[in-house]
This record gives sequence, C-alpha cells and structure tokens, in this order.
Amino acid sequence: MALRREITAQITDLLRKNPQGLSITEIVRSGGINRNTAGRYLDNLLVSGQVEMRHFGMAKIYTLSQRLPASSVLAMSSELVMQLDSGLRIVFLNQPFIELLGTGEKECLGKNIEFSPVPPFFDEVFPRLLVWIRGGLAGTEFKGELDVPRQDLIFFCRIAPTVSNNGQKGVSVLFEDITRRRRNEARIRESEARLRGIIRVAPVGIGVVSDRILLEVNDKVCRMTGYEAGELVGYPARKLYPVQEEYDRVGKIKYGQIQMTGSGSIETQWKRKDGVIIDVLLSSTPLNPADPGAGVTFTALDITERRQAENALRESEERFRKLVEISPDAVFLHRDRKIIYANLTALRLLGVSQDSDILGKNILDFIHPDDRDAVRTNIKKDLTGESTPSIELQMLRIDGMPVIVEGRGVSTSIGGSPAVLVALNDITERKVKEEALRESEARYRSLAEASQDLIFVVDRDDRVLYINHKAAEFLRIPAESVIGNPRSGLFPANVSSRQYGALQQVFRTGQPVRSEGSMKIRDEIRWFDHALVPIPDAEGQVTSVLGVSRDITERINTEHEFRENEQKYRFIAEHSVDIINRQTPECICTYVSPSITTLLGYTEQEVLGTSVLAMVHPDDLPKVLRDIGVITNSSLESVTSVFRFRHKEGHYLWFESTTRIIRDETGQIKEFLSISRDITGRMREKAPEEGADGERVGKKRRIRTG
Repeated sequence: MALRREITAQITDLLRKNPQGLSITEIVRSGGINRNTAGRYLDNLLVSGQVEMRHFGMAKIYTLSQRLPASSVLAMSSELVMQLDSGLRIVFLNQPFIELLGTGEKECLGKNIEFSPVPPFFDEVFPRLLVWIRGGLAGTEFKGELDVPRQDLIFFCRIAPTVSNNGQKGVSVLFEDITRRRRNEARIRESEARLRGIIRVAPVGIGVVSDRILLEVNDKVCRMTGYEAGELVGYPARKLYPVQEEYDRVGKIKYGQIQMTGSGSIETQWKRKDGVIIDVLLSSTPLNPADPGAGVTFTALDITERRQAENALRESEERFRKLVEISPDAVFLHRDRKIIYANLTALRLLGVSQDSDILGKNILDFIHPDDRDAVRTNIKKDLTGESTPSIELQMLRIDGMPVIVEGRGVSTSIGGSPAVLVALNDITERKVKEEALRESEARYRSLAEASQDLIFVVDRDDRVLYINHKAAEFLRIPAESVIGNPRSGLFPANVSSRQYGALQQVFRTGQPVRSEGSMKIRDEIRWFDHALVPIPDAEGQVTSVLGVSRDITERINTEHEFRENEQKYRFIAEHSVDIINRQTPECICTYVSPSITTLLGYTEQEVLGTSVLAMVHPDDLPKVLRDIGVITNSSLESVTSVFRFRHKEGHYLWFESTTRIIRDETGQIKEFLSISRDITGRMREKAPEEGADGERVGKKRRIRTG
C-alpha cells in the first residue's frame, strides 16, 4: 500500500514541535490518525532514518532524527557515489563522479541511468554493472572489481540497497579507483619475478641472512661451497666459516659498516663442504635501511685465485711499495733526469705499451716547452730536499698529443745516487669538464638573462645568490644591489612570509613546489605562476633553490573576463521571452530556457533529454527536417523555420525558430542552438480563419486540424 505524503508530513511536523519525543498513543491522540496507520508510517520513517526511537520504561518514544542527510555525507566522499531510485533514475551524483563523467549535473539527475552519460563511460562493461544494480534494487548487496578498458581504469564497486525518505526503495553505488594500486601490485610482482630471475642466474653468490640464519641462497653460493640449498637455508651462517673467531670478526665489522654507511664489503674465508678454504669478498646491505636488525642481503665473490695472484704480485713488487704508496696514479722515477721506472698508469698516460719505449729518455722530453723551466726549477728543489707544492703542467704523449697533469715530486735514493720520485694525476678530462661547465654556466646565464620570466636563486640563509635582468627590472633595483642581501627585504611582509614557507618546504623535502598567486607591488596587483626547484650539492644536500616566476596576469584577467561574459549571457538566456535551447545533432534537448514554461507549459526537466522533434506538429515535421538537412549538408550556418509546437495542454502554437549550427575545431557538428519566438498572434492576423491553437474556424463550427 502506497504511503501518503500528507500523513508523513503530519507526523514529522508533530515530532518537530515536540523535540522531547512522543509515544505512539500521543501521536494518535494529537494527530487524529488511527493507531495502525501511525505504526505503519513510523516504521517507514524509522527505516528511512528520519525518525529515531528509544525505550522509556515500557513505552516507545519517537523523535526526529538528528543525523546528517546521507546525501550530505556522500557529497563529501572522495569515492565516486551514485544513488538511483526504483525506476533506475539517477537521484544523486557526488562531485567526483560528475567530474569523472566529464558532464554536468543537469545532464544526469532525474534521467534513467540507461539514457544518461554513464553507459558511454563504462561502455562494454555497463550491462554487467546494470545487472549488479538491479540486484541491489532486489535487495542483494554486491562487492567486486570492475575493469573499464575504454577508460583504462579499474574500480572496486560496492552496491547496497537503500530506502529514500518517502520509503521508496533505491540503490547506492560506490566506486573506488584502484587503478594505481592494481598496477603497482602488478609492477611489484613483475619486479620480484625479475629480481628472483636475476638472483638465480647471477654470476656471484647472493643470499639473505636474518638473526644469523641463512634464509635464502642462489645457485652460485651452492657451487662455491659445495652444499645443496637445503643444506644451507635454515642453518646458521656460522656453518660457512672455518673458525668461530673469523665468524665473530666478520659479524662485528659488518655490523659497524651497516650502522655507519648502510652497507659495506669485507674479505674473509669460507670453508667448503669438502673442507677446502676459499677466499671470499663479502658485501652486504640491510633489507630495510630503516631497521638494520631486520636482516641483510649479501653478495659473495670467490676471490681465491685473485688473492693468490695479488700475493705473488706483492712479493715481486715489494721494492716498488713506496712508489705505489705515494700515488695510485702515474708514477715516474728519474735520476739525472733519465727515466728509470714508470708504472702502468704512467705508460698509458704517455701512450706507450711497454716501459722500454721511455726508459733512459730525458723526462723533460715529455714536458711541454712552456712548462720545462718550471719543471727544471722543481727538480733542483726536489734534489735538495726542499718541499715543492703540487703544480699543474702539460705533458706530451709519445704521439705529441698534450695532456694536463697535476702532481709533485719527492727526493729519494737509488743505489746511493739521488733521484726524484714523481706522482702525477691525469686531469685532462677534469679540465675539459671544467671548461664545458664554464661554457654551460655562461650559456644558461645568457638564457636566464634573456628570459621574460623572473629567475632567482636563494640559499639556506634566505639570501639572494642570483637574479636575472627581468627580476631586477621588476623590482626596480639593480641586480648587484640585490645579490648577497636578504630576500625578505624585497617584498611586503605577507608576500615575503608566503615565499619563505614555500622555500623552506623545498629545503626540507628536496621536492619542487609549484603555485600560483597574486602579488601587490607598488599598488599594482600582478599574478604569477611560481616554480621552486631544489639545487643539490655533490652529496645530494639541497644548498639553494632556483625560482622561476612567470607573469600570468593577462591570462588570469582573460579568465575573469570569460567568466563574467558567461554569467552575462546566461542571465540573458534565463530572462529571455523567447525559447532558447541547445540540442545534440540528433535534436535531443540539452538545455532550454525557463521561458518554455511560460510559452508551452512544460518544465525544463520535462523537456531536457527528449527529442525536440517530438513536439513539432506532424504536418510541419517534414519541412523542419528539410531545413535541418539544409544547414547540415551545406555551408549555411543557420536557417529560420516557421512551424507549430505542441503545448503541454495539447493544442499547438506557431513559432518562428532560427537554428544555428555549432561545430568543433575539426568542423564536425557539435550541437544546434535555436531561438524560437511565439508568432501565433501574427499568424492569426495573417490568416484569421486559422486559430492560434491550430483550429480552422468556420462560420458555424470549428474543425480540429492540429
């Protein structure tokens, strides 16, 4: 049995006047309603949430609910929310859902979901969604994922039956966008699979240790140690070490490395299953840098052969230990200016493959002529034991190509005779990079100076390190008067404070910051698009911030003007005495002015979403279709037609309608814009025998023709 609104309103008004609450007996007595009717309506109000009930002794006391309306709560939800009534008409859409559909609220509310913008958005999966919604109307809740390929989105969908304030059944549909989460999960799974594949085939041993227990080892570890994976996983790492002391030493050093640097390497020894001792280069890093105690992953490289080779080399080159200790770079030993030794790096520096190519030659032969006097002077000082500073000079390779080196010499003795030991570092590449850096700085400084944006650099002490010409011109202060001074003194207090907060955010997070805002300078308000970018040093610490501010005042003013024009034209449309409407290329009404009610008796909601052609008199329809075809298939932009529209009460009125075609950027028809004027009176004067409502007037009787 349908519930009557007047009885529902009578009960709610009665409870509103008695906020302390009323029993059903008091409601019946005060409202003149029989007890059964009152009980049924109170049950409905309880279900819909409009009324609350509490027990007071044996009596049930009813009061109006003080809860927020569901629509108010749903409107604040970050999820996509839609509510439909039992007829599948959309009764609520929150703002995130409207923005996702890319449409307006008017194009959705009150429409059957099957004839709204929802089906095109969900495309091929909409039938499945519709089945779930119908199930919700039947009382079945649903939860599940919905993949929308056309939009490249994945949603988690929840559908629940609901009851409206008037007791009518409906359904609530909530969508949570889980696209990013699902893709991240897929990427993580792919990454883990890829990482496991890499670990499995890695040429070095890889494993995981937690609480000194081996949790995982790859095939390389097994081949190095002779154990099967099952003989290592789950066992203490001590199993791999020949003695307890070595195990404790490695553990202590590795713990210190992880605490100080987060990772590290150490050379140690492992004992294979067959008892053979092998030398191992062990590197490790924590599984979780924030919690070093959670375990480490390690790599193990068998360096047994390398260690043996190094020992042999160390024994054969013991007499050159001092040379290696002085410098790991190019090392020369010369006596009486004749080269008697050069290490491999020195040979590569001079472009020779063997030391016989340079041994016995004068060291000055490999010095650029411009630097030979300085080298002679330094050699004399070195031989007397006088300390000489490191110098830069040019050497000549065997092929004549110059290289830039940096180094110094020290005196020594070979066979009782004085000699000079020289250690040199090839800085040619560094010099090239420094020169390239200088050129780059000059180039980018030129770009900055030519830019029409305001460009500046501020350090951690909030002092200006650089501003370009445009910024200095904007401030009307010479750049040299700004650089080195506090930034805060250049702007009003409120502007300076806002800037300081943004700058500190970049210093604190190391992330860029983008914002738009206005600034009043010399009684003029200007709008800017601000971009702040961190500038790190070689260690990655943010030492300064680069700011670029673009003047967008003209754009902002244009946007304001556009909004004002839009409001003005909407005001004209809303107050026009003619009927103004917008239609799709299929003549479906998407907007109609309020004058539709005055002239034809329809409400705007009754016309929106319907075909305008359905209101045209059948006799006039062919001509209207011809006129539409004319502007659709020709270069004409508009056409004027005279035809009859059906009034809501059934009779017809004459209108003169001018329709203009609106095209998009590609020239495709986007919509029709029509302005229709009531000319019934004019038509009556033109043909007195024809009534304004489409009735032909005779001398004694009227014959209906519309």
